[in-house]
Amino acid sequence: MTIQTAAVSGRYFQTAGAILTGLNRRAPNPVRRQSHLTGSCEQSFWSKCSRAEVQQILLAARRYEVAGRQRGQRNGPLGGIALEVLVLMANLVRYKSGRLEPSLAYLMTTLKRSKDAIVRALAALRTHGFLDWLRRFTPVESDGAGPQIRQTSNAYRLSLPARAALCSPAGLTVPQCPTTS
Repeated sequence: MTIQTAAVSGRYFQTAGAILTGLNRRAPNPVRRQSHLTGSCEQSFWSKCSRAEVQQILLAARRYEVAGRQRGQRNGPLGGIALEVLVLMANLVRYKSGRLEPSLAYLMTTLKRSKDAIVRALAALRTHGFLDWLRRFTPVESDGAGPQIRQTSNAYRLSLPARAALCSPAGLTVPQCPTTS
């Protein structure tokens, strides 16, 4: 943008003020929002889990899926692909540390599903409380111009939501969320 076009459009003083004060609208290194440096916060995010706890989460997810399915519908609130993703995550988790960090590419190739299907399944699992994750980035050493950081795989955590824990095999009803009045 030239000085004349900035002056005509009325953005001259905004542009000049930003240049003089050093305020840039762009971050120097593009990172997705809520991203954390790899290795900085995972230890507080992950927690130990036992094989029985992970199996309980899987069973609760299956019951939740069956209980939430509407008459005439193929899938329930999670969907079949989300259950596949959850089973794979349960097989990948390290029980001693709770460490779980597969990439989207690994999930896609292992399950033979598209990226969109995996992303939707992860979103459904997060929405219903079975999965949570942290976005992460790693610094990249490069001498040239360009970003000095790179997004890496997310850190995932399995959890058992209270609504799914209440799904009993006898009644198979999904409890409704309490409304605040």
